[in-house]
Amino acid sequence: MAKSSFSVANVKEFLNSQYQDEEKWKMNAKLLRTFGFFVGSIFIMRNFGDLMAI
Repeated sequence: MAKSSFSVANVKEFLNSQYQDEEKWKMNAKLLRTFGFFVGSIFIMRNFGDLMAI
């Protein structure tokens, strides 16, 4: 059986490094905000896009 290259401890360490480093957190916050706008715009266009038709 092959040894798993990623474990819960490694994932926790990675997430903590992303949260604790201020520069990385700024970039991650921008990415999360951008992703939220993207998903929100898809939701709005799918639900209310017919109201925008001419």
